[in-house]
Amino acid sequence: MNIRLTRPDGVKAVSVTIGCGDHKMTALVLSPEGGAEAAPGVLWIHGGGYITGMKEMVYMSRAVDLVKKFGAVVVSPGYRLALRHPYPAALKDCYAALLWMKAHAEELHIRPDQLMVGGESAGGGLGPVTGALWHNAGSVFVVVNAALLLREKDR
Repeated sequence: MNIRLTRPDGVKAVSVTIGCGDHKMTALVLSPEGGAEAAPGVLWIHGGGYITGMKEMVYMSRAVDLVKKFGAVVVSPGYRLALRHPYPAALKDCYAALLWMKAHAEELHIRPDQLMVGGESAGGGLGPVTGALWHNAGSVFVVVNAALLLREKDR
């Protein structure tokens, strides 16, 4: 089996740096190759049991389908892993990435009122908690299951 951790056809990928308090984190921004316009924004958090994994895992995730089929813009943060940076470091990084998405919505060509969080495995755990932090801070936030969104659209 070949595992592809490189940019799929039809998807543009750009690396960005996000400030997270006392450190910086890199993230990948995926968008349709032809560009995005008033697109939904999706923070996609990789899995790996909080101790392994990398932002490039987004290339083999359902998030690529969101870009290709729906024109979404996906941000995949390279959050700190638990072996060197215990809880709540990963959560703080994911929250910082969500705040960065909101602050950069115009340049990302995403709608600031259509931000979603999703992920796989550990990312599936970090996603709802990141959303809860966003909600508790007084922002409007809706959690959408990306896999359900894909199934509904394919009908």
